[in-house]
Amino acid sequence: MNKLLHSLLPRSECSSCEELQFRILAEQMPDIVLRMNADARFLYVNSRIQDLMGSKPQAFFGKTCREAGMSEECGLLWEGIARDSLEKGKGIDREVHLEIKGRRRILHIRTVCDTTSAVKSTFIATVRDITSMRRDERHIQELVQRLTYHMNNTPLAVMEWDPEGKCLIWNGEAEDMFGWTRRELKSERMDYLALIHPDDRPGFRVILERLKKGQAASDFVKCRALHQDGSLLFCECHLSALLDAEGHAKSILWVANNVTDRVLAEQEMHRLNSGLADRIRERTAELESSNHELQREILARKTLEAELISISEREHRRVGHDLHDGVCQELSGVRYSLEAISKKRRKGTVLRQQIDHLSGALERAVHHIRLLSRGLAPLELEGGNLAAALDELAANTSALFQVKCTVKCRGRSQRLEIEKAINLFRIAQEAIQNAIKHGDATQIRVDLDLLQGTLSITDNGNGIKDDDPAPARGNGMGLKIMRHRADAIQGTVAVERIPASGVRVICHFPK
Repeated sequence: MNKLLHSLLPRSECSSCEELQFRILAEQMPDIVLRMNADARFLYVNSRIQDLMGSKPQAFFGKTCREAGMSEECGLLWEGIARDSLEKGKGIDREVHLEIKGRRRILHIRTVCDTTSAVKSTFIATVRDITSMRRDERHIQELVQRLTYHMNNTPLAVMEWDPEGKCLIWNGEAEDMFGWTRRELKSERMDYLALIHPDDRPGFRVILERLKKGQAASDFVKCRALHQDGSLLFCECHLSALLDAEGHAKSILWVANNVTDRVLAEQEMHRLNSGLADRIRERTAELESSNHELQREILARKTLEAELISISEREHRRVGHDLHDGVCQELSGVRYSLEAISKKRRKGTVLRQQIDHLSGALERAVHHIRLLSRGLAPLELEGGNLAAALDELAANTSALFQVKCTVKCRGRSQRLEIEKAINLFRIAQEAIQNAIKHGDATQIRVDLDLLQGTLSITDNGNGIKDDDPAPARGNGMGLKIMRHRADAIQGTVAVERIPASGVRVICHFPK
């Protein structure tokens, strides 16, 4: 700068040509150029003064700072600069802070004594406003501090290398991760490839060469690395290149994340999962075998239950037929014999009265046995006429147990398969018996809807109490039999408590 200031000095003050050359050169300068005398009076100032002060150069010619309207601080500053520059006989290089137009400015001032001027005791100064530059420098310094702080406190290893493999940056996490200090790396002259497991170096070298040649700006790679003690590390590495103007790498930033614990955990999890998968397959095979065996047992049990029901049904019919054709006939014969004996005795005698009484008892027994035999083997079921069979069941129930039992049927003309008709009849029969036996019912209503596929038996008995034992009208053998019969025809049975009193048994069956 001093050489530049000397070049601005005219060889002769009286030479108007040289003065003109000086001023032309000063006007081309990016800085403020001025000439002052020992009184700090402006002898010359270029047009750059207007950018700083807002006034044209003519406003300063022949005036001191105070006379030009500048602050007291500014006047004292330039008086000191004039004194220091002229008394010491050499220029100054100074950075000053001034309040100018209500804003704090930072100015860089350099001066040189004008020994060639006709006007003695003058000097030339250049003034550069470096406010923005200093602000940018502070901002950059702050960014560097923040970056350094984050780099030193990140859980990632941050390393920077020049193209020849020299380490430029090596943060604390890199030292902890690899076990090397930056000084040790420098003294050992280690290449960064020495940190990579030998088997992974070829692939890593290819990535580095691409980055060095500018063929890629960044890349990501998973690789194995080596600790100083020789132990193995698993790393996730992100590499990026800082390119020069020609597109070649000036440096390579390497950020590494140590994922050894995660990889080992994943390997262990994979091992456990493999073992678990084998165990699951074994257990699945065992369960499938058990399930097949269970299915066979269920099928065998269902077959046995169906056979038992079939045998029970055949026994019902056989017993019914035996009662009707055997016992009833024998009892009828006894009754007829008693009537014949009675006719041989005179009326009014005690023996004849006893014989007539026995004959009436036998007649009633025969009637009840016939009713029972009809309940055991209703002839209507053999034709699938469930409605007629239920009508007879209701009539027999009313006669045998002195209760009011009624039947209401929708779709009466429908006929069912004999198996379905028998099972539905037995469900109704079991529900009626439960209502009489457990509920002390006096009224029972049977509702059959052959169009919707529902059968319900409702009674006015004493219902189901909260403290009833398990078998009472809900979970006993009777309900299990009803549910089994419903299951045999792909139906369901449910028992409902009626709020007032009584119980409703509902069976839904496919139409």
